[in-house]
Amino acid sequence: MTADTRARILDAALSIFCEKGYGACVDDIARRAGVVKQTLYHHYGSKDSLFREALTGLVDELLVDLVARSGSVRQDLLRFAESFQTKTMSEQGLALHRMLVAESPRFPELARAVCEAWQVAAVELARLLREAMARGELREGDVDFAADMLLSMLTGTQRDLHLFGMAPTAPQQAARTAQIIECFLQAYAPHAQAY
Repeated sequence: MTADTRARILDAALSIFCEKGYGACVDDIARRAGVVKQTLYHHYGSKDSLFREALTGLVDELLVDLVARSGSVRQDLLRFAESFQTKTMSEQGLALHRMLVAESPRFPELARAVCEAWQVAAVELARLLREAMARGELREGDVDFAADMLLSMLTGTQRDLHLFGMAPTAPQQAARTAQIIECFLQAYAPHAQAY
């Protein structure tokens, strides 16, 4: 399969899943991708595998920003945060979130697939934080907790504002993201005052 065909299939899969939920028909995905259904089953085996592969593609895009290191934890975290929010707060990201909330009670394997996919990003974020701690840029601490905390700060009320149609402007979002990173860095500053 060519890279172009693969990209078309995964884009079509995400779009259809977001529009119709996890109960979406594989025929619709094949039609939108411009391939026959047998091609999907030949390369992905099942709808579940296709969904997982599409999620992996989204996470891989985020990992590009996590793996590239500038030498500055502030710059690395800001670049990741901007990419993370761009993807999760996009129309597709919000549609995917809505679909997951609606469908996970009926399809628990869907929730597991999403948790597994996002765990890959959390592990890489924890690695970045561990490296910064080793260099003395951040105080030592539980890197898994720190990664979870940062991801929560980046979604939290921000996602709610987008879902409720009250999304901030791009400059407001950029300023908010910078504030979140600054708050996180202050919390993990090497010589932070204990309260």
